[in-house]
Amino acid sequence: MIVAVCRPAEAPVAGLGCGCLILPEDRMRLLLPRPGNEALLAMVERGAGIAVTFSQPVTHRSIQVKGSRAVVTMPDEGDRLEAVRQSQGMRWELVEVGYPPAFAEAFCSVDPDTVVAVDFTLEAAFVQTPGPGAGAELNP
Repeated sequence: MIVAVCRPAEAPVAGLGCGCLILPEDRMRLLLPRPGNEALLAMVERGAGIAVTFSQPVTHRSIQVKGSRAVVTMPDEGDRLEAVRQSQGMRWELVEVGYPPAFAEAFCSVDPDTVVAVDFTLEAAFVQTPGPGAGAELNP
């Protein structure tokens, strides 16, 4: 999962997430390691807009969601376990498509003690799978 944030007159910042959960009232919780995402989290705290692209390596299926009213929050123990579970699912998919297991393990390794959450309101979703439908808005 690639996370990007931006504010007017500032360069965008991108980072990597390790999990997500759908919350009530059109909200989403992203789970990401704090190390390496400090600049992204600082922009969220200053009110940046957010976009997240999710891709499934086995199928290349991808979607992007955009949102607002993002806030950095502390995850609970269930969130931390979910971040590890989802990261291990991505590790399995990377091995399935031919990446070496050691690379996949290193790329998807998550220390649950470093995970932070970003909650935001979903505003739009788009197809990002390569092909003629890429960029089309997904409707509820």
